[in-house]
Amino acid sequence: MNFYFSHFSGLNIGLSPVGNILINIILVLLIVICGITDAREHKIYNKVTFPVMFLGILLNAAFAGWHGLIWALIGWAVGMAIQWVPFMLGFAKAGDVKLLAAVGALKGWFFCIFGFLFGAIAFGVLMIPWLARDKQLKSVGDNIKNYIELTTITQKKQDMPEPTVQKRYMPWGVGLGIGFFIALILEMIFGLAFWIRF
Repeated sequence: MNFYFSHFSGLNIGLSPVGNILINIILVLLIVICGITDAREHKIYNKVTFPVMFLGILLNAAFAGWHGLIWALIGWAVGMAIQWVPFMLGFAKAGDVKLLAAVGALKGWFFCIFGFLFGAIAFGVLMIPWLARDKQLKSVGDNIKNYIELTTITQKKQDMPEPTVQKRYMPWGVGLGIGFFIALILEMIFGLAFWIRF
């Protein structure tokens, strides 16, 4: 099992260049389609994610043999696990979980983790103009500032202030899509989805 966690790209476990290109094309289609449906309809559809999960496992197995099959299954499991706890707590939607699982099945665990992290940053950046447009950015900033000041002065963890932001849907799938695009560009430049080699 250590073999799969010591390699960070499908190419390193025997995936052929042709297989890698096919997987990358499917990945781009997946994140574009899911980003559009999430932004427009607030949904990521099973009819998109489930076939891609299957294709990811099938293509990795076809182009990298048993190593590719195990690589895809580990990626699928890691992708599912990343969002499982937030989903169970009500902080993520089922479509987001399945999107990550599909990406994991296509590209493996390492790509999925770093794409998710880049996506979380992208989502945070997307929220800034959204909050500013609704004139809620200052209220959020004040809440954070007051929390830090109280915690610093009293040396005790304070209860978080009541949220001042009106609850409205923000498409997490769009942020994830941006994160996966960043990971893909880095992989094409550096050979893996992060710019530092381990």
